[in-house]
Amino acid sequence: MSGTTRANYHHGDLKIALIVAAEAIIRTEGVEGFTLRKAARSAGVSPSAPSHHFSGTKGLLTAVAVRTFEKLGSELSALPSSGMPAQDLRTQALGYVKFAAINPGLFRLICRVDLIDFKDPAFMQASFDALSRYGHAAAAYFGQEAPDVNKRVFRPHMASAMATAHGLAHMVIEGRPALLLDTPDPDSMFIETMLPSVLLATWPD
Repeated sequence: MSGTTRANYHHGDLKIALIVAAEAIIRTEGVEGFTLRKAARSAGVSPSAPSHHFSGTKGLLTAVAVRTFEKLGSELSALPSSGMPAQDLRTQALGYVKFAAINPGLFRLICRVDLIDFKDPAFMQASFDALSRYGHAAAAYFGQEAPDVNKRVFRPHMASAMATAHGLAHMVIEGRPALLLDTPDPDSMFIETMLPSVLLATWPD
């Protein structure tokens, strides 16, 4: 991209362009294939631009993680609520696993606390907001207090609920359903036909 075109970016536009470019790389190549140079080249800016605007790799990856949590939160919030704690918890967990299956590279990124600044205020808020509906469903099911962003305490019921969905999500993105199902698309079949039964066995009505 020419210097004239680069100059047409406003500060905020350039940051968004780099986030979008980084996200696209992670979608296709995984976080292992990501570099600042690739992101800069994809956005059509100088190699120094990502470091200048995000203070290096961790800063840009954290911004991508924030955007990923915002997308996860939007999808989980759009899921129907039945008013029945067990069903709502199963619905949230199913949505969580589906998000991971559709976005494996980005899902792996938000799990990599070694690559992102998990104490970044925007990241902390986005991650909490994304799982708010999930947290409330788990609290209702277990008869516990709902999560509070201002009270970062260990909640065994929430840890149990998250570990279940998180483990199932990793099971899917690591291709484990292929060990159970001899079909052209074992991941989708597992999610659609077997996962609801797994969740029902975990959190019965």
